Amino acid sequence: MERGSVDRVLAAPGLLLLTMLALQACDSAGTPAGTLHSDSAGVAIATALEPLWESGDGWTVSDEPLVEIGAAFGASEYQLDSVVGVVRLGNGDIVIGERFSGELRGYDREGVFMWRAAGSGDGPGEHRRLISLHAFAGDSLVTFDIAQDRLQVFAPGGEFVRALRVEGSWPGFSSGSPIGVSGHRLVIDPADYSRIPEGVVRWPAIRLATLSLEDGTIAALLDVPGGEQFVERLGEGVVYQGYEFAKGPVFAAEAGRLAVADTEAYAVRWVSTDDGSITRILRRDEPIRPVTSVHVEAWLDEMAERNMTYNRYTREQAEAAKPGWRDRPRAETLPALRSIHLDATGHLWVEPYFGPGVERSPFEVYAPDGTWLGSISMPPGLDRGATAGSAPHLEIGDDYVLGVWRDAQGVEYVRLYRLDKS
Repeated sequence: MERGSVDRVLAAPGLLLLTMLALQACDSAGTPAGTLHSDSAGVAIATALEPLWESGDGWTVSDEPLVEIGAAFGASEYQLDSVVGVVRLGNGDIVIGERFSGELRGYDREGVFMWRAAGSGDGPGEHRRLISLHAFAGDSLVTFDIAQDRLQVFAPGGEFVRALRVEGSWPGFSSGSPIGVSGHRLVIDPADYSRIPEGVVRWPAIRLATLSLEDGTIAALLDVPGGEQFVERLGEGVVYQGYEFAKGPVFAAEAGRLAVADTEAYAVRWVSTDDGSITRILRRDEPIRPVTSVHVEAWLDEMAERNMTYNRYTREQAEAAKPGWRDRPRAETLPALRSIHLDATGHLWVEPYFGPGVERSPFEVYAPDGTWLGSISMPPGLDRGATAGSAPHLEIGDDYVLGVWRDAQGVEYVRLYRLDKS
């Protein structure tokens, strides 16, 4: 098998009218309308009404992996720790990147270890804090070291090729981190820290941009609001903290495409990586769900477990802290979705929101033209990443799904599953 094979959006009155007409057409014809396709000022709009797949039809992901890499004990080359990226090359080999060791490791198509490269350090081909691994043309590998704001390119066998320093091109902006690859350009997300607001805000603003993997040239594409959080000034300093049930932007870049969504509403925009123009919009008229006492209590229980695990709280201390946590600012409504992904064939995979009091649901899959196909369940334990660009990367090929799976003890494994489209 080859690689690639194995601001808030509200529905306008006109859109609602089109949706109603489409539903009426569905009733009169006796067949599902599916997805309504329209056009506005040259931008294709897909309004998803009903999935194309009937119950029991559609694509499936195998329950058991075809390939598994990892071990709780034994040889070090199979023990994994904080995997930040996994890619499958054209010959079926798999390359893994680890955050803290800074290593790249290569395995053959059966999962047998072949080579290791890079490692921890500041020198050429080394990483101080590796946060991403992607493949681009010719199966070259590109990594990003956030501690040094440095991109590095490696050959498919792990040989170091070159390094590029990533520097902020706009005053007050961070250098950004990778979202994905489009041709010979890396899509990155510099954030604007030059203006610090107060209260419950969407901050910092994010400027999506591309960075040439040949010469490091940066080009701006699109500005979007940042994640929702609570910002408070304390004297000369600033404290910003998480805001439970927060809304924010999510991104996906793959196969020369870029998709952008905001979790306030079920709407996804396809963005040109050439000039930042919007080329397509996908919409679904989903009701906004309020945060209820069930969600709040589930969140408080999660906070208690987290503090007992990581901060060594006793059960009594965790219970005593709950009133203070309950008084923290939090959103009044749930996000509409959790994450988005693009596969090797340009299909969009949308993950509905999950969180405290809300169970995970199957991915919802859309064709490249926005047609709603249906839902696909993922194997339990497979880490999808909270948002596009978050570790570990989930790679969806034409006939496989590759990602990080954790067992009951939290031990990491890289697993390759079959994606069946028959």
